[in-house]
Amino acid sequence: MTLDGDVARLARTRPFSLMPREAVQLVAFSCVKQRLRAGDPLFAAGDEGDAGYFVQSGAILLADPRPHAPAPRRAAAGALIGESALYAAVVRRVDARADEDTVLTRIPRETFRRVLAEFPEAAEKIRAALAERTRRLVDGLDAARARSLDGRGREAAS
Repeated sequence: MTLDGDVARLARTRPFSLMPREAVQLVAFSCVKQRLRAGDPLFAAGDEGDAGYFVQSGAILLADPRPHAPAPRRAAAGALIGESALYAAVVRRVDARADEDTVLTRIPRETFRRVLAEFPEAAEKIRAALAERTRRLVDGLDAARARSLDGRGREAAS
């Protein structure tokens, strides 16, 4: 795929969709493609996450290794894996393995931060979007907590 193709695909994916084309071009140009064969590991649960991965082609299987975990999820072409690692040091919560022959773009956190330093308006848009996503998550947790407490209150009154 050409650099223009890489830029176009990245630009359709959050957080890159919030960045000007020049910033996305800089990310695409600065990152390295990685090829995995079917079954090859990308990372394991417990690994330090210092990069996000954009799936160019193929697919990655994401599996939680804990007992009774939900079924594995499949991240196909166009997916960004490990978005939170672009913003901060994280510990990977799942195992990631190529489900088929796969090409990825590895986006190191430091590269992402350098690009955002050059495009402060994009950095502010991304910060605002993250704040809104966090607010919605907290609101959802608060609502679930209230429903849980409401259910216990009715049981106690019975």
